Amino acid sequence: MHNQANDNLDYTQNDKRYINHLTSGLPQWLIMAAFLIMVVAAICTITPIDQWLKDHAPVVIAPVSTVGMITMYYAMMRGMKRLYHPLTAWWIVVIALNIVSFFAIFFEAAFPEVSFVIACVLPLCYLPLGALMIIWYRGLLQKLGIWMIVRILILFLLPIAWWLILKDDRSIYLMDAIIVIIELIYAWLFYRILR
Repeated sequence: MHNQANDNLDYTQNDKRYINHLTSGLPQWLIMAAFLIMVVAAICTITPIDQWLKDHAPVVIAPVSTVGMITMYYAMMRGMKRLYHPLTAWWIVVIALNIVSFFAIFFEAAFPEVSFVIACVLPLCYLPLGALMIIWYRGLLQKLGIWMIVRILILFLLPIAWWLILKDDRSIYLMDAIIVIIELIYAWLFYRILR
């Protein structure tokens, strides 16, 4: 006779919680392209190119800033569907906010307040998503959850702390370097788990 209680226990066993690879069903070239776009977006954030593109070519900077992440998040959502806690609703919210962010960057001149609202709302979604990945999983998926939290806290709080503590324009390059390193590690973790 089949025991359903044992099925539920199986999902909590350590070997079911260690996730080091997810199969999204998306072609590998698309995962690689998303990774490269995330790398370009990270580099753009510390150069004058970012502001110049926002002012003169939002049609270029909007996809560079968002398409790589949206693709990775969609791949993660597809890859996690077979897991015992797929977190689909959280991935949908994060994808939706990044799509709104795409349009906010594209139309920033007309609606500058939308970018500010999105910047404030994103941490409220990334933090619980990362925390749930840490609680429910082990392996590379757990590391990704940890880095999701580290990244959003650093991106959100570091500039504020930097200006409050240092108030030094010359040290801004160090802050920019830290942000780029954080973004590159974030992109690499997505690529590693999905390749």
